[in-house]
Amino acid sequence: MRLLLILLAAIGLIARADAQAVRRDSAKAFQKVRECATQMGPNIITFSFYQPTQSRSQFCEDIPETGPTTIVVDTMQDELRDMMVEIRIVEADPKGDDEAAPNEAYLPPAQFQTGVIQLEHDFRKKGDYVALVRARSEDGRKEYNARFAFSVGEEFLRAWSAVAIATVVTLALGAGWYAHAFGKRTSKKNKLRHA
Repeated sequence: MRLLLILLAAIGLIARADAQAVRRDSAKAFQKVRECATQMGPNIITFSFYQPTQSRSQFCEDIPETGPTTIVVDTMQDELRDMMVEIRIVEADPKGDDEAAPNEAYLPPAQFQTGVIQLEHDFRKKGDYVALVRARSEDGRKEYNARFAFSVGEEFLRAWSAVAIATVVTLALGAGWYAHAFGKRTSKKNKLRHA
């Protein structure tokens, strides 16, 4: 009976984790600007990723699949609209030396008076990537740099890893509680027999 209760508790925790994932996705819609933004000097820029072949959804730090992707960068302040902005997309370097990494995608320096920069790229490989954005004034006196990390095709693995860890922890706690409770009854029975 207790084993059944433990299994039901584990199933309940898994269902709760799934419900929290749905709730988290809903909360992400409201927090998207904050999560998808990065500092660039005294300015803020935001990132949005779209995959027209996958869905009409907007993504932030986790792009669900490889394939054609539209990257949109919004330079919110006017100062950046007057600067020459270039974007490099590179695979994230485990040592953190992203500047030396070869370009996965590149948008040469240009002015974007509307404040919206769009870059199309076909991601063929799953993994972690970094968007490196550099803005320079025309006279070369000012330069701002920004780094925005994101992943491609790894969201599913992360979600299932979290569920698997929650399940193992729940089962371990349930087994420990069961062994502790069962051990107490056995010791009480032994004491009564010896008395």
